[in-house]
Amino acid sequence: MSVSRLMIAPFLMAASMVVIASPLSAGVVIESVNKHQMHSKVSIEATRARIDSGSVDDYLLMDLASGKTYTVNHLEGVVIDLESAVVTSEHITSAIKDRMLPKVELLKQGEGPVVNGFATVHYRVMINDTIHCSDEYLAPTATENKMVKNFVAAMARGSDGVDAIIMASLFGEEQMCEAAADIVDDEYAEKGLPMRSVDSEGLVTHEITQINQHSMLTNEEMTIPAGYELLSRAEMRQRLADRVKPVQEQIDAMPEIDIDGIMQQQRDMQQRMHDTSKELKGGLKTGFE
Repeated sequence: MSVSRLMIAPFLMAASMVVIASPLSAGVVIESVNKHQMHSKVSIEATRARIDSGSVDDYLLMDLASGKTYTVNHLEGVVIDLESAVVTSEHITSAIKDRMLPKVELLKQGEGPVVNGFATVHYRVMINDTIHCSDEYLAPTATENKMVKNFVAAMARGSDGVDAIIMASLFGEEQMCEAAADIVDDEYAEKGLPMRSVDSEGLVTHEITQINQHSMLTNEEMTIPAGYELLSRAEMRQRLADRVKPVQEQIDAMPEIDIDGIMQQQRDMQQRMHDTSKELKGGLKTGFE
């Protein structure tokens, strides 16, 4: 997940993180909006982070040290371990990396605008010197805050940019740019927090609207709710499949509908209506002549 898109993606936290801590802890709250005008909020403290993407039904939590991420789902009363997706195997990666891995660069363009109170530096994400993916406006002073810097670094560690761009090289430019965004994540902890992202067409795709570096976060909002069951993605998928299975069995047990017969009945009815209309018109014509 790209740091430049970190505010639009939904996060969560391991059972080991459910600890009894002080009721309040100092933190940072970052609010942002994406190109669809969807608002997100990231709450960060020393060891944990939470991402709310606007839904009251779920949110994400992250252990900044391990990078472990989980989804808290209130509707199901479960916590889903968002283990890393399967990446390209090591021997395949090493065999094709030299041939297929394009050059991805975050090129400095100069000073950027002040974005919601933060001075920025303008960078351009380029692939092979020819593909212009996006323009990123980074705020160096934002990552001087240790909690923000830890969060950005943890997000970068969770990106699978190299494997993604190797596979994306087989497809189109758009997929390559998405993978390139994951690769340049590694540079944000040192260069600055992405305050604004603009695509190659000039559309603002992400912007941080507010950063509160003096927030107080409750232990309750930064931990997994008590009693929630911890599941893997596979276990959650199986649970949903089991729930749908009885419905599917009922559908399968229903008698087969004779579509051809129904269509023929409709054709016969239309023909009868046509014949009746023709007879009426013929009668009227005969009666008036």
